[in-house]
Amino acid sequence: MRPSLSSAALALSVLLVAAGSSVVVSGQLLAYQDGYVFFTTGDGFHVAHDVVLKDAKTGGPATIHPAPRIWARATFDATGTVIELDLSKAPLPPEGDFASVQRFAVAISPVVPNPDLLKNIETPPPGAEVPGQSAISFNGKPVLVTFIVQVPPNTPFTSSIYITTDVSGWNAQAIPMDRIDALHYQMTRRFPSGTIFRYLYDRGSLSSQESAQNGLSRVPRQLVVTNADVRVVRDTVYSWSDASPGSVAQPQPQIMPTPYNPAPFPNLPPVIKPPQPPSR
Repeated sequence: MRPSLSSAALALSVLLVAAGSSVVVSGQLLAYQDGYVFFTTGDGFHVAHDVVLKDAKTGGPATIHPAPRIWARATFDATGTVIELDLSKAPLPPEGDFASVQRFAVAISPVVPNPDLLKNIETPPPGAEVPGQSAISFNGKPVLVTFIVQVPPNTPFTSSIYITTDVSGWNAQAIPMDRIDALHYQMTRRFPSGTIFRYLYDRGSLSSQESAQNGLSRVPRQLVVTNADVRVVRDTVYSWSDASPGSVAQPQPQIMPTPYNPAPFPNLPPVIKPPQPPSR
């Protein structure tokens, strides 16, 4: 009888220690993908493969999924892994302090010199070093990269935002992004450490690419993926090329005049009459 009581007491003490070691914080989600959860504070954490999803109000099973703009109460175990997420569409009262779980945050890429200033760089092989960054080497490990872009206020609300890259041959719809709110979009993908590519933002066509802050054509951005668990890239689009002054699209003429449209060339000088259809 006594051994049984001792075992029960030991099990109870283990449960109490485990319960006491858990940490709870609440905040708004930025992304939930590939075993990681990101909050709008910029912190990212590992999520257990058997994470429990609950409704923050009722305590029952969650009826919504973790996604951008959803509020969540995260419970961490002693190892710093998120084992429970209580979800809500409405803001949750502040709980806990992200400073107390900062030690659990996944590693972020170190600060590197502006990649736009690095010329003629090819993607280095694993273990190689980037010229001008001798202290940084690459091991080829997959890195979860999240792009967050702020678009100008005059961006049509129904617009879709894409990332076009030199790797895709500047395909205007190569990488679609998800809307976070009226002015922010985000996209998360994995890239091997050491990946280097140039990219621009657009609204689905080459004529709607982003412009530089001075309104002129923008030099493509450049990304260097360094060794880390995650990487967050924050960009700002100042204007779109098709929304700049003087960029009003002119109607395109048809190849030949027709009886229904005998003057399909609206931009001819006034002294030159447009071609007329042949008389019958």
